[in-house]
This record gives sequence, C-alpha cells and structure tokens, in this order.
Amino acid sequence: MNLSVDQYLTWIVVTTGLLSALSVLVRRHKSDADVLFAIFCGSVSMAMLRPSLVDQSGWLLWMVTLGSCATCNMYWLFSRALFRGAGGVQGVHVAVALSIASLIMAYRVAEGVNSGSVNDWTAVLGAFLTMASSAVLVLAFIEALRGWSAAMPVAEKQLRIIFMLVFGTCVLVGTVSGALAETAPELGLLRHSIACTCALLVLLFTHYALHVRRQHPLSSAVAVETSKPSSRNATPEDLSLASAIRYQLEVRQVFREPELKVADLAERLNSAEHRVSRVITQVLGERNFNQMNNRYRIAHACQLLEDANSTQSVLDISQDCGFASLGPFNRAFKAAMGCTPSAYRLKKRESYTLDVSRLEPS
Repeated sequence: MNLSVDQYLTWIVVTTGLLSALSVLVRRHKSDADVLFAIFCGSVSMAMLRPSLVDQSGWLLWMVTLGSCATCNMYWLFSRALFRGAGGVQGVHVAVALSIASLIMAYRVAEGVNSGSVNDWTAVLGAFLTMASSAVLVLAFIEALRGWSAAMPVAEKQLRIIFMLVFGTCVLVGTVSGALAETAPELGLLRHSIACTCALLVLLFTHYALHVRRQHPLSSAVAVETSKPSSRNATPEDLSLASAIRYQLEVRQVFREPELKVADLAERLNSAEHRVSRVITQVLGERNFNQMNNRYRIAHACQLLEDANSTQSVLDISQDCGFASLGPFNRAFKAAMGCTPSAYRLKKRESYTLDVSRLEPS
C-alpha cells in the first residue's frame, strides 16, 4: 500500500509520540516533567491521527478526539515543571489546563453536531479556544526566561535558549501556515505535513531537554530562588519585620531547627504570629511559612551535597538541614530539584571529577 507524504509523516509522529510516552513511563524514577511529557506525547499522537478519522463516526473518533485535548495546555505545564522543578505545577495550573481541554472538547462536539459547518456557537467557542491556546503557548515560551541571570549555569542557559528557538519557531511556523492556508490553497495542502514536522521536532527536542535536565538538575540558584521583599502596599514596620525574618533564616539559619514553626519565629521576633505570617506571604512573596522554611533547607542541602570533599551521608545532611527524618527530606528535595538528594550529589561529583580531569596535564 502506497502512503502519501501526509500519511507517512502522520504515522512517524504517532509512532514517535507513543514510543516516547512509553519510554518515559517505564522509567523507575519519574519527575513531574516526565509524566507531563508522556501525557503530551500521547495527546500529540491522537491530534495528528484525528484528521484521518474525521470522515468516520463512532467511539474511535471520540476517543481520539478526547485524547487530543492535552497538547498546548499540557506543554505549558511541562515547561513549568522543566524550568521550576516538580513544585512548579500546582492544582490551579492543572485546573486551567483541564479547562482548556474541556473547551477543546466542546468545540469538537459543536463541530460534530453541525457536521463541520460553523455557526454562531461554534464560532464563539473557536474564538475562546484560540485565545486560551495562544495564552498558554506564550506562557510556555516565557517560562524559559523566568529566573534568567548572569549567574545561571552555562548548561541551563543553553537549554533555555534552544527551548525558545525550537519551541518558538515551531509555534510560529504552525500558526503562520495555518493562517495562510485560508487564502493560499497550495499551502493548505501542506498544512498537515507542516504540523506533523513541527510536532516531530518538538517531541525530539523535548527528549533532549529532559536528558539535559537529568544531567544538570536545577541548581539552588535556579530552582530555589530567594524572594525579594516588595515595598508595594507595605508599611515601614512590615519591611522591617521582613528584613528581620530574612536575617533569622539567612544569617542565624533557624531553618535548621527540626521543629521550627511560625509561632517559634514570631516569638524570636517578639511579634504576633498572624503578623509574621502576613509579612511572609504579602511582603516576602512566599506561599506560606512551611514552603519558605523548606526552600531555605533545600538550598542549604544543595550546598552540602555539592561539596566534593564532604563525607556526610544523605541522612546526616537531612538532619543538618532541619528535617526530622530522611523520608520527608527526600520528598521535599525531589519536589524542588526534580531528583533525589543521592542523584543530585552523584551528578555534581561526576561533573566535578570531569572538570578536574580536564585541568590535569596530559
């Protein structure tokens, strides 16, 4: 059976997507980025397969349609996990992604009911869908710019630059070709081939991005950012208290106390507990006291794990950082850095050994 170029490219993308999802899911240790990428791969496969099924009816078409609702919205979640660590995707972000998926499904249902024709209801849904999809695509792109600084590791900068080039180019080409297809019939014939090519490039690049992230986990300078006090709507007393809180954490390192609570910190500062909590969230920009405390603990753990001459065990480091036991430390560290403390230490020591070997005379 002879396949057209469109069919050939479709099956390449579908096969690549499904094999990619399987290769990620069989990994023993999976980060949030891995899981989100696997979902994206499956959805892209369904999205590329769907055009060949639109003339059919029945459960297969609707299963493929439902499966194709996690493309741009899922890649936005993936980009957050890739550049922010596992804690970068929260319930509210998942809710937004699910809302967009519901909007896509509603649009597909409206199309099916009207046999592909466009009525007022379909047009309204299409307009909302275009806005929502465009918004998450832009948000995915700018994730690579988040936290950019001169102190960022070279490997991290390279990953982010390549991400913006590949992702931005594919989105731009796909968008422009789709728009021009409405007025240029000859380009319309190539629209699906262009979409398949862009999807394939994104899939292959994302494999590379995940490989780089495993080799270079988010450093403490990238994943565990230090919040800066905001003077907006803050009184001088609030700013003074914010400075005192940071002094306790950064200089006195009170986060190393295993049972530290916001009430303990308030007592040290001779301030009301509710006022300390308010300053932590509204002035320092933290979600809550526990997240702030853990952020400092993880940053301190990264410093200890990066020390090539340290003989401390991971258990010793967890206790030194204020964790009561190894389990909570492992979970908190992986949520922030995307890997276990042992894996982080191994990668840093392998990198250190490689750097030393390069400096030795041949």
